[in-house]
Amino acid sequence: MPKRPHLTAIARSFSAAVVLLALTACTPRLLAPYDEVTDRSVSALQRQTEAHLIALEAAAGTPSCAFAHHQRFYTDARIDISALAVRTAAIPGNERTAEQTTLLLASLESLRQLHRLDCLSTEQIAILRSQFNSSFTAILRLELAKRRNP
Repeated sequence: MPKRPHLTAIARSFSAAVVLLALTACTPRLLAPYDEVTDRSVSALQRQTEAHLIALEAAAGTPSCAFAHHQRFYTDARIDISALAVRTAAIPGNERTAEQTTLLLASLESLRQLHRLDCLSTEQIAILRSQFNSSFTAILRLELAKRRNP
């Protein structure tokens, strides 16, 4: 049976395309894809946390600085961060963001425990603000990097 050179060339091209497609499909992603919900949720949490810290500063040295007056924030923030942690953990390849949200939840719990002990001074609040903003910034930077690198 005579060989048909044009069919052999087509078969080779097809085989090369299949191999190339298989290789690109199997290429591991270094980062999970950008998630707009995570981006928006973290931004909203940052605003809520900042509003809470501003309220604590305004209440410093008054009876309204007591934990009981601010308990709602801790409950709401814990729910929001927990939901964010579950969401980020459910996205394949999103381990870095999931770790950061877990750390954010631990930071919130530390803040809650500290506030339960006593009212916070403006100096303590300034330090806490810096720490929380560092956490929020890290999560947002990672999420925004995902948007640039699909």
